[in-house]
Amino acid sequence: MQDVRYKAIRYIRLSISDGYGDESNSISNQRKIMDDFLSTNPDIEAVGEKVDEGYSGVTFIRPGFADMMDIISQGNANCIITKDMSRFGREFVETLRYIRRILPSFGVRFIAITDGIDTLHESVDNLLISFRTLLNDSYIHDISKKTRIALATKRANGDYVGACQGNRIKNN
Repeated sequence: MQDVRYKAIRYIRLSISDGYGDESNSISNQRKIMDDFLSTNPDIEAVGEKVDEGYSGVTFIRPGFADMMDIISQGNANCIITKDMSRFGREFVETLRYIRRILPSFGVRFIAITDGIDTLHESVDNLLISFRTLLNDSYIHDISKKTRIALATKRANGDYVGACQGNRIKNN
């Protein structure tokens, strides 16, 4: 039997930058997790990395994601590695559509390291994928509700709730 060599794209996403330096600590941590995984899986070769920093997982309209899908559609990669399912996407229906329909149609293996999901293995239960995706979708709705409540409370107290761009002024 021939060793299958997977050409993988590391996909990294972070909704909001932490604002420290050129690259977010979370981005670096996600990359480290993937590098550690790749070091123990010699049948997988990283052929690229796409990063969407500052993009929500609610939508799949992200530049790094679009580039990754172009690479896959051209046949230059057959595996996606991500830290966890929530980095790939948080919206239930679209995330499942990609994992269950779109990626398999291209023959793409999907790996979410910390969630223990690897579509190569028969032991990956569709129920587990559905459950993780549902939790991620529920999380965005929960955060949205809590944010609206917090903003309403601030408004009721007369606090400022507008966005502020640029550098913050330090009080001396």
